Amino acid sequence: MLKNKNSGITVVHGDTLFFVSYAGEAIQVDHTVPLDLFLDDGFAASSIPAAVRGRKNRLLVAPDYWIGQTSLTLQSQKQSIVAPFVARKLASEHPELPDIGLFFNYAFSKEPSERGDIYTFFLQDPLSYQLYQKLAIFDIAPVDITIPAYVWGKKLEKLHPEVIDSGSGLIQKLSSACHLYFYHKGQFLFSRSIQFSDSTGGDTDALDALTYEINQSFYLFSQKEKAELAHIFIHSSRREDAADLAESLGREVHFLELGDGGDMSVQAMTENLGPCGVFTSDDLLPASSYMTVSQRDHAREREWHPVQMAGVIVGILLFLLLGGAHLFLLKWSKEAPGLETTGVMASQSSSEIIQQYNEALDVILQETRRPSSWKTMVDLAGCLPVNVRIKEMLLLVAENPNLDLTCVVRAENMAEFKSTLSTLLENIGKTFSTSPRIEKRDIELGEVLPLQGYTDYTIQFELRLL
Repeated sequence: MLKNKNSGITVVHGDTLFFVSYAGEAIQVDHTVPLDLFLDDGFAASSIPAAVRGRKNRLLVAPDYWIGQTSLTLQSQKQSIVAPFVARKLASEHPELPDIGLFFNYAFSKEPSERGDIYTFFLQDPLSYQLYQKLAIFDIAPVDITIPAYVWGKKLEKLHPEVIDSGSGLIQKLSSACHLYFYHKGQFLFSRSIQFSDSTGGDTDALDALTYEINQSFYLFSQKEKAELAHIFIHSSRREDAADLAESLGREVHFLELGDGGDMSVQAMTENLGPCGVFTSDDLLPASSYMTVSQRDHAREREWHPVQMAGVIVGILLFLLLGGAHLFLLKWSKEAPGLETTGVMASQSSSEIIQQYNEALDVILQETRRPSSWKTMVDLAGCLPVNVRIKEMLLLVAENPNLDLTCVVRAENMAEFKSTLSTLLENIGKTFSTSPRIEKRDIELGEVLPLQGYTDYTIQFELRLL
């Protein structure tokens, strides 16, 4: 969770990048840096505190306009067909964004009348790609990317489930800006941000400006959806704003109660982080509860990770089952001849019996020194970096136990491949400390398969377990 000290999120608000974490439900800013400075080629990773660099970046909350939306039509819901179709469509419509095929997501329409419609959302601002690349270079690339509008949509549904079946508008009023969000049947449509200039003559002028912009948004909503807004909510530090706005608009406006009224720390954080300042860790996790964009290759690796773990577990269970059957048969075969030689054993001398016991003890001690197959597999799985997967594994537990391993390393360049290899060898060296240390020269490089944006390197090596 975000409450874990080893994880956090990043937030882009205005022209600033925030590194954020949670202490319980309270949000705290651990580090800030101007966005243009962070994206500068001369900005070094050492400028970011080590505690921030060393944790997992679970989420990037970006401005609403960084993510675009479109609707496509395809009479199929198979992922193997839909994903390439969406990638091709986006690439043809946005040739200025060469990596758009790696940063998109989609959802199918739930309306029977819109069967076949694919709701597609994608990174559309060039800054979003630059920021992701820089975060990736510093090894703090976000797992998911979202915008406040998506998080607000799910938060609003939890607080007021009736909005799922109708049109709704949310107004988040801050001291210097106002953010408008509009949804129809649970789907985000569009947002607007209104900045209050210093020349605004006070609350009355600000209210007049806000009323005008909201009315314009109402008109845009009705044109898009051919429907009227059924619910309007406002979140503000002043409960009176709901009544003032209702009078100005000539319709009912509900005050959105979040339980933070009068909390000056929350209000100050909201002014600092913008829309994201009111979100709790429960709002942001799990990210699967609202719409997000993930780097497609990394998303596929996450999807396959449970499958890999299930395969390892099934393999371990089969090994234990067959190993148990083998030991039972071995024990039975040793005990059976003894039934025929009971009389002979009775006549053996004490020294012969002691010698046999010693030999049996040696066998038992040797068996206890053999590595546990289950523990070996679990330890090995813990040694693998996230971009390394097992392709083939042969575990021998005979007189000279050893492990023959074939892995695939996925890397964007040779430098990343070498770094991953060093990490893998270091992890194996620490975990299997009693085994002879594996060096890079002991690793055999197999097939090298270049793919779009990355390369798969096949490696083979042997690990002696005793």
